[in-house]
Amino acid sequence: MSFELINLTLPMVLQEIEDVLEEYPEHPYQSAFSIHEFRQQLIAHILSQISHCCETSGGQILPKNVSRRHPSHLAQRLYLGVMIRGSILHILRENADRLSDLLLHVKHSEPVAFHSSRQVA
Repeated sequence: MSFELINLTLPMVLQEIEDVLEEYPEHPYQSAFSIHEFRQQLIAHILSQISHCCETSGGQILPKNVSRRHPSHLAQRLYLGVMIRGSILHILRENADRLSDLLLHVKHSEPVAFHSSRQVA
C-alpha cells in the first residue's frame, strides 16, 4: 500500500499571510506582495523558520516537530502572525530598491486624480 504525503503547514501559512496582509495598507505592503516573486520569497522565508506538520493519505500522522512554546492552536497562530510580520519587513528591506522602482513605475502608470486640500468658503 502506498501513501501520499500531505503538507498541512503550507495551506495554513498561505491563509495567515492573506489575513495579516489585509491589516496592512495597500501601498506598499499589499502591492509588493501581489508580485509573484516577492510573495514566493515571503512564503519561503516563513516556511524556513517554522516547524512543519505533514500527514499521509493513509491517515497516519507523522510526528510533529512542534516547539513547547506553542502548546495550543491559538498560540501557534499568534506565533505565525509574528513570524509573518517580521518576514514582511525582512523581504521589504532586502528588496527595497527593486520594490521601490517597481512600485513607483506601477503607481505612475495609473491615472492620477488630483484632490484639493483647500476648501471653498
